[in-house]
Amino acid sequence: MYIKNTLLLLITFACLSVGFREEIPLIQTLLSKLESFHQQKPQEKVYLHLDKSYYMAGDTIWLKGYLFDASTHQIDSVSRVLYVDLLDESKGKLISHKRLLCVGAAQGEIAIPDSLAQGVYTLRAYTNYMRNFSDDFFFQKQLTIWQQQPYSSINENNVQALSSISDIQFFPEGGDLVENIESRVAFKGVNKWGKGVPIEGFVLDNAKDTITMFQAAHLGMGYFTFLPEKGKTYQAFVKQPDGTFLQKNLPQALAQGYVMLVDNTSFKDKIRVYVKNSSPKPVDQAKPLAILVQQRGSVCMVGKNSEASASFVATIPKSSIPDDGIVQITLFSPEGQPLCERLVFHQANKQLKLSITPDKESYRPREKVTLTLEAKDAEGKPVKGNFSLAVTDGTQVAEDLYEENLLTNLLLTSDVRDKEASLSTWALRGTVEDPAYYFDPNQQEARLHLDVLMLTQGWRRFAWADILADAQAKLAFPIETGLSITGKVLRPNGKVSQQINLTVMLKNKAENPQFLLANTDSLGRFGVYDLYFVDSTDVLVQAIKSNGGRNLSITLDPYDTTPQIKLLKIPFNPITFDAKTFAVFLQKRREAIALEQKLKLNKVQMLEEVVVKASREKEPDSRKIYGNASNTIKVQDQMCGGVLHVLQMLQGRVPGVQVIPSGASFKVTIRGINTFSGSTDPLYLIDGMPVDADALASLSPCDVETIDILKGADAAIFGMQASNGAIAFLTKRGNSNYDWSKAGPSEGIALQKRKGYERMREFYSPVYDNPNAAYLPDYRSTLFWKATIATDATGKATLSYYQSDATGTMNIKAEGVSENSRVGVIRGKYRVQ
Repeated sequence: MYIKNTLLLLITFACLSVGFREEIPLIQTLLSKLESFHQQKPQEKVYLHLDKSYYMAGDTIWLKGYLFDASTHQIDSVSRVLYVDLLDESKGKLISHKRLLCVGAAQGEIAIPDSLAQGVYTLRAYTNYMRNFSDDFFFQKQLTIWQQQPYSSINENNVQALSSISDIQFFPEGGDLVENIESRVAFKGVNKWGKGVPIEGFVLDNAKDTITMFQAAHLGMGYFTFLPEKGKTYQAFVKQPDGTFLQKNLPQALAQGYVMLVDNTSFKDKIRVYVKNSSPKPVDQAKPLAILVQQRGSVCMVGKNSEASASFVATIPKSSIPDDGIVQITLFSPEGQPLCERLVFHQANKQLKLSITPDKESYRPREKVTLTLEAKDAEGKPVKGNFSLAVTDGTQVAEDLYEENLLTNLLLTSDVRDKEASLSTWALRGTVEDPAYYFDPNQQEARLHLDVLMLTQGWRRFAWADILADAQAKLAFPIETGLSITGKVLRPNGKVSQQINLTVMLKNKAENPQFLLANTDSLGRFGVYDLYFVDSTDVLVQAIKSNGGRNLSITLDPYDTTPQIKLLKIPFNPITFDAKTFAVFLQKRREAIALEQKLKLNKVQMLEEVVVKASREKEPDSRKIYGNASNTIKVQDQMCGGVLHVLQMLQGRVPGVQVIPSGASFKVTIRGINTFSGSTDPLYLIDGMPVDADALASLSPCDVETIDILKGADAAIFGMQASNGAIAFLTKRGNSNYDWSKAGPSEGIALQKRKGYERMREFYSPVYDNPNAAYLPDYRSTLFWKATIATDATGKATLSYYQSDATGTMNIKAEGVSENSRVGVIRGKYRVQ
């Protein structure tokens, strides 16, 4: 229950203004260590917007990731690789692993196997850098994936257990109870799946006298006030639905210490912090205490008082808090140790104001729908931004108004954790139930309930013990600004050779080969970074010594190391929705998935036997953008066996081409070329990619399939860079028909299959613009998904799609961020009849 008059008992406190910062060693030390910690260990936050909250096996999860700096909430464009995993944590199994290109945001999809067992799965997202910290900081969301029928575990026992109280936890405000000082004690009652349940009870002392009564205000949470006396212990009795009582001891009161009470709800413009000291010291022996107020590592206010004060009040102007979100108020001892701490939530209402406007009030099935998304800042000015939007069929997908969204994740759920983990209770990682409830302006008590929530939550981004101990940063996982290939080159005896030149080739079916150059360091290590390639890609690394030798061993580092999967007992977590809605969802999704599979099968059709008399047209070589070469050399084994450099194979074989030794390399001149640059070097290409002449030294002669020499007009397609002609080396491995499985081990060569970025796919939305055409039935649960929507200078963006065959209410949800990193969320609806 709420005790609104408690603050009146504290009006005799000596007041303290915290609007200053005196140069005292304690405060300066705290500020210095806090700043150093955040500089050494900056953190990131990631959030995923999904097209819907539950799926059926065979469905596709459409998603968009948003990446932020955890302290400033600015869009994070440093990490460029976002990982998204679908996990079965009950079995420790990885279902899907995706690698997405991320420049502040990323988009992708996960195809759910149609054979996947019905159950609760975990979707997690993270960057490589985030792996330096606890995986509790990853974005993690539970997803229910259905097969043909609802859960068989929804039975009478589970329904009864939902309302039964498995555990109750007590949280003295500020941290501790202290004898003979009145304190406020928050509580949270949960069922065996960690969900809050309505509770009521009373507190008895060891003499069996009733001290106080209490009752939960919201989702099993509330608080009561009492004064613990010396020599007494206290026990809470919580009434169960069956009439029995759950007994739980209250925390033991300290003989002496400090008690903190914070009022964040009585005043619009300030926060009051009340502190009581049970054992004030004489003035001549007292040392200074410090109060530090900070938001995500940014210091808002600092202040001091003395151990001589029996009590004091600190006033914190809300104008000193820069942003929406959690504020941490900590009282420190003279030695810099935290004595009391309290979290409060500051609502500055700086988030975006979004609106979604359909062009009509209602639509017919298969009619074109046009939506206008408008974004304004808190002052009503239009803003440019990047948004994502999902439209779902309300007759199939139940709307969860208070589920986690971009705003609640960024400001609330990503920064708090459960203060105490109970062994008897399965609890989600820092779970806040119905987080969007606390941001609903129509809920009059949401602000009070949010303050109660803060009493039961702890800050999870850092621990003061780590900061005060000056723990050195141990960051084993670097920031990824792109994909990378790393490894080590050694001599056969395991020793490091002198600097080795390497050529790295990336090749897949969808793109032209990429060639890159690298060198080893003093330890034989090498790396190529900031790469971009998609899908399954073949990686070839070739090493060569300065003298042309290739007797080397190359080891490529593993490329697909995912974080450990924790084995967890996934709780029974039923979704509350209308049974008819769920039945429609199952039926329509079964039909839609079956139809998709049938369409794929129908693409294979039986044809009558025919005789083909024409020869098959040879596919053009994608490595050649030129026409016919002036001269072509087909490299034979006897030709390459006795040479150390690929240019040697040109000597005496091509009229008009002169090859002259030049140090450890060779110089080529094509006769008849008139140069304007002073250089006589032709343009060199390897599998269509222009390369420096030095790159040819690392190309093995026997790896070359064909050499094309282009003179005069034949080289004109390359412009001025081929004014001296061009020589194109086409490798065996660069040929699209090359069989990598038959490539045996070669000296100085290493091969590896790599998975690059996921290729982005657009959400398919049918177009019904021909009234005379015959279309297949359309009952898709996600009507429309758009991962990238950019608002213009007027703050608006327009998008269109066609409605399905469904009638009823269609639900719209849009989320996103402006160019100055303000976020916003909006829901909308329209009718189809």
